[in-house]
Amino acid sequence: MIPSGMSVTKAAEKLGVGRPALSNLLNGNSSLSPKMAARLEKAFGADRQELLDRQATFDRRVRQEEQKHIAVRPHVPDFLTITARQIHNWADGNIKARHLLPVLLRKLVHSTDCDLRYVDFPGYDNAEHKGWDGWIEAGAVTPWIPEGRSGWEFGTSKDPHRKAENDYKTRLRSVSPAEREECTFVFVTPRNWPGKNEWARHKQAADDWKEVRAFDASDLEQWLEVSIHARMWLAEKLGMPVNGFVTLDTYWRRWAEASKPEMTPTIFGPSLTAYRDAFKEWLGQPPDRLFTVAADSKGEALAFLSRLFREDGIDTQWRDLAAVLDSPETLLKLAASNAPFLPIVHTDAVERELAAAYRQRHCIAVRPRNAVDSEPDIALDLLDYKAFETALAEMGIEGDEADRLARESGGSPTILRRRLSTIPAIRAPEWAGDHEIARALIPMVLVGVWHVNSRADREIVSFWGNGGYERIEKSITQLRQCDDCPVWSIGQYRGVSSKIDALLAIGGHMTEKDIDDFFFLAEHVLSETDPAFELPERERWSAALYGKVRDHSAALRKGVCETLVLLSVHGDHLFRKRLGIYVEARVSLLVRKLLT
Repeated sequence: MIPSGMSVTKAAEKLGVGRPALSNLLNGNSSLSPKMAARLEKAFGADRQELLDRQATFDRRVRQEEQKHIAVRPHVPDFLTITARQIHNWADGNIKARHLLPVLLRKLVHSTDCDLRYVDFPGYDNAEHKGWDGWIEAGAVTPWIPEGRSGWEFGTSKDPHRKAENDYKTRLRSVSPAEREECTFVFVTPRNWPGKNEWARHKQAADDWKEVRAFDASDLEQWLEVSIHARMWLAEKLGMPVNGFVTLDTYWRRWAEASKPEMTPTIFGPSLTAYRDAFKEWLGQPPDRLFTVAADSKGEALAFLSRLFREDGIDTQWRDLAAVLDSPETLLKLAASNAPFLPIVHTDAVERELAAAYRQRHCIAVRPRNAVDSEPDIALDLLDYKAFETALAEMGIEGDEADRLARESGGSPTILRRRLSTIPAIRAPEWAGDHEIARALIPMVLVGVWHVNSRADREIVSFWGNGGYERIEKSITQLRQCDDCPVWSIGQYRGVSSKIDALLAIGGHMTEKDIDDFFFLAEHVLSETDPAFELPERERWSAALYGKVRDHSAALRKGVCETLVLLSVHGDHLFRKRLGIYVEARVSLLVRKLLT
């Protein structure tokens, strides 16, 4: 490069640079720059491109040596074993594997701590598109992810060598040499490919890219060993028997498909808009507290979370790290890992095991709305009629049927799903199977709504059983601790969330005496004379000012009327065969008596 016998000082003068700069280059303390290469070519006739190529080769070897020292595997306890053979067989004859492989890789990438700056692995319906199958920009290196930029290609065909060759040639034509110098080419196949290392070494020698890597089923097996959520996800796709967890995608599918027609994300539209920013803010901060979500039922809250993680602005990395845990043993095992993971819990037993975890990683707890002692971060509200109508329309339900479902469900996604389900275990809420709870609900369901400051209302509600009205309030307090709570309490009013829903659920626990008592009380309530008619017609509008009001509240009278309508429609179905009572006829007889 420099003529022998020439001093460093003299050579620096000819090159037009300082002596220290040339000395550092010659001693290997600095890299050759394009400008210095041009000076060497002009001053001494050196081949500029050859010098730059040598420098690039040296830099690449240094980076590779550095990466060997940086690559550290996180500790993940062994709770699921997925072998290379299983991965290979998954791709064999599975047409969905091509669309699911990028999803698996994305989850693997997101569960690998390497200072990710950008990740793009379109999957599912977006898997077939122009350009790279995947792209990563990482600030650190792992055994699977190169530092800097890397373009990923993958295929599930039986001949991975041919697919790799085709993808390699395609990218050579579409990516400029300058870009390739800063980019690693990665090819992935879920099949066993014995010749992958030889292929990668051959391509590396061509020096077309910064680096060339190839991964097959064996590499994916090892990568899965350091990823919690990716292992969960693939285990579900492989149909493996799993216990203690479920992914959010699977949970949404189970929740939505339980109704006919299926539930759609629009059912959570207003709540997603209301809570998206607060959730994003919590995810963006270091973990320091447990995030809580409350709804009419835990199932509704989990279904909502599965859609919240998919909202615009929420990094897909969080969705790829989240999973629902329902086993304390599984949580304890996984909490010891230092791999990225976001647990979602929905039982007291599992939540208790989060005591030592929520300060180290983001954690979410789901609870019934009425069981939350402190204010939750998210409390899902009932939908107003307009939002409910929009959600039903997307499900293909409109007109009179939409109006009926809106009335029967009271704006609750939990009750709507139950009303639309054809599965008996879903149509009947869990609390309906408890005889004591069902018996406590009978007076509340038959009355519907009442005012606690009305002595007459309290007497009607407490007519069933012993213990007075205090027993009713105690029952409400206990019922409000239930998941999918059937009652509500707002100010001075109490009532049931959905009368038709509760009536159909507890009908099997009602006796002939319960029916007789209701008709006796209904006649008493509805035959009460309106004292307002004692006033002159022009003063009746102010009857309350004169104390001319009925003893029973308007809410209770309306609730009793609604019960009569429901019994007229559903009573014979509920009681005729079991109790031999012709309820519809009794309703007609009472109405005729009241009118005449």
